[in-house]
Amino acid sequence: MTRTPNCSSRMKWAGCAALTIITVLVVGLTVGLTASRMLRLLPQHGPPEATSTPPTPPASPPSTQTSAADTPVAPAAETPSPTPPGTAFDYGIQVHLFHLDVEYVTDLVDNMHFNWIKHQIEWKEFEQSKGHYLWEPIDHMVDIAHQTDLNVLLSVVKAPDWSRGGRTEEDGPPVNYNDYGDFVAAMAQRYCGKVQAYEIWNEQNLRREWNTGRDLSAQEYVELLQVAHDRIKAVCPSAIVVSGGPTPVGYTSATAIDDFQYLREMYQAGLSSHCDAVGVHPSGFNNPPDWRYPPPYSEAGDSTGFRNDRQFYFLNTIEGYHDTMAEFGDGDRKLWATEFGWASVENLTDSPAEGYEYAADNTEIEQAGYLVTALQVARSKGYMGVMFIWNLNFAPARGADDERAAFGILGEDWGQRPAYQTLAAARSTGELP
Repeated sequence: MTRTPNCSSRMKWAGCAALTIITVLVVGLTVGLTASRMLRLLPQHGPPEATSTPPTPPASPPSTQTSAADTPVAPAAETPSPTPPGTAFDYGIQVHLFHLDVEYVTDLVDNMHFNWIKHQIEWKEFEQSKGHYLWEPIDHMVDIAHQTDLNVLLSVVKAPDWSRGGRTEEDGPPVNYNDYGDFVAAMAQRYCGKVQAYEIWNEQNLRREWNTGRDLSAQEYVELLQVAHDRIKAVCPSAIVVSGGPTPVGYTSATAIDDFQYLREMYQAGLSSHCDAVGVHPSGFNNPPDWRYPPPYSEAGDSTGFRNDRQFYFLNTIEGYHDTMAEFGDGDRKLWATEFGWASVENLTDSPAEGYEYAADNTEIEQAGYLVTALQVARSKGYMGVMFIWNLNFAPARGADDERAAFGILGEDWGQRPAYQTLAAARSTGELP
């Protein structure tokens, strides 16, 4: 508290009065200045200089399309990354949801602490005549995933017969790539904000997936990719466009193109201008994910036919793809493993399907360990994006005898195989951060 002076004589009255007035003024000014600063009413710096230049308007939202020469677009960070938004390393799994309890299946993924699901969309099932779309099954799946806070990758494949110019053998692209563009644009517009990414085709280096009546062609595929990319970005710029993952093939013939060769031809055709991430399918067959070809040793009794080429090795596959990307100046773009896994028929069937003999070599415990190790290896590389395990639930969805079931991490009765339990635990404990 501030005291006023004590005046004891008439002669000092005038001086005391003046001193009192001065004291009151000083105290009042001090209190006023303090209050003003407390209320932020007084500027701490001088006013800005006048300018005749109008303020710069806010920038429009960035597109996720990038190329090696583009300025990196990323959220504010100490070290900007050239990675398109949303394409960084993360955990995903392929699921089958149609005609099943979608809430139950998505809860299984959520309980694993995985953040992405992938679902294949067979175009021919959802546009059986031009312009007539069957959205309801996809709507339900997308809505439930959105409510569960799961990100969604839709892999759009298999042209309807009406678009293939009379060709019906195997599967393949449409004659007019704009027909595919119309379909994916309609999807991207309908699900913008709920579906985060689209994979454009699947294993297009195999004739059974890309039968046009002509030789297999990476150039033709990239032309389709360009149409799809441009149409999706036009209606939903935030959507991530992933190129279709070739399958590992160690040879070139009339029915297949070596995947390393195919990726090179995709880059020669302009791949880097038409996708945000490069899709790949690096499976390990009966080889651990940290082995390279040639293997360090061979386990007695295993199917040695799946050990004699680099195509059978997870590590060779991802490293070889990234080497090609770097060679074309695109090493900063992410590789998305849109499908990878190890098959085991243990506790499913007595013997594997023809061509999948390696599934008898992997125990359920090995399958679990290989998946965890593969995710750890991929994360350590720095160039891998979202990793989609193939698969969650094809055993209960399609039956244990289906060759795809051996890759699943649920049993035919929906029971949790060791891989499911191990992956969920690894995510919970931080073994898979």
